[in-house]
Amino acid sequence: MRNLKKFLALVLAMMMTLSLMVTVNATNVEFDDGESVNDAFIDDLTVLAGMGVIQGMDDGNFAPTSTVTRAQMAAIVYRLRTGDASADPEYKDKSNMYAGYGDFKDVDDSKWFAGYVGYCANAGIIIGDGDGNFRPNHNVTGYEALVMLLRAMGYNQPNEFTGKDWRQHAASIATQRGLLNKVNTTVYRGTLMNGAAREVIAEITFQAANQAQVVYTAAFGYQTTGMSGGVTGTTENPTLGYQYYGLASESSIILGNQATGESCTLLGVDSVEYEDAAGATHTADTTY
Repeated sequence: MRNLKKFLALVLAMMMTLSLMVTVNATNVEFDDGESVNDAFIDDLTVLAGMGVIQGMDDGNFAPTSTVTRAQMAAIVYRLRTGDASADPEYKDKSNMYAGYGDFKDVDDSKWFAGYVGYCANAGIIIGDGDGNFRPNHNVTGYEALVMLLRAMGYNQPNEFTGKDWRQHAASIATQRGLLNKVNTTVYRGTLMNGAAREVIAEITFQAANQAQVVYTAAFGYQTTGMSGGVTGTTENPTLGYQYYGLASESSIILGNQATGESCTLLGVDSVEYEDAAGATHTADTTY
């Protein structure tokens, strides 16, 4: 009972907040112009850069407001979808084995992006402009980037993103899955028609990496379960980030008492771990 009273006293005096901790086996990456990255995106960008999914410029900058080409977007999706990436600048991926898979008239097999484009074409993530071209050096729009990421997550039914309303359809799914949550709180809200900024691409890619992949059945449509077997399954499908990089997030309730310096973390329904003002750690039993 003494431990319970201690815990209740702390709860009454403390402020409760939710802490999200992202853990991934990744290299720490810093950019010379990191302070210019939008505050809403910096943490997510840092994780992606540490994974090697998105990379900086040769001069050590990230250039957050510069645009991304369609070829560069294909490279980002390739890394996210295969796990074939590293923050080590000396790392050489295996994308060249897919050069020529896309059969686009404007993608020469000798170009640096040929393998990335070939992989994405072979996986049904990109389909070109309908005239046999990919337009690799054109800026990718926000809508186009969303479509590529959604297809990488499993939204790949025939004609899924075609027709006059394909942009609205892509934005609707992306909104439902949380890809645009942070983007819509910044100056980029409503600018998906334009060439996408590098920091926006990093943000929506990070969110896509942390949403469960989907599988499709005629009876149930898209489901976030089912990859482990069965019609819809009972186990949540893995995220791309977890499947290929071991990326996971953990949340906990953090309690703190400014007056005494005590803090504690809710471990579960029946117990709580807290640190007192002297720095000693205690586990309180909350059952009664």
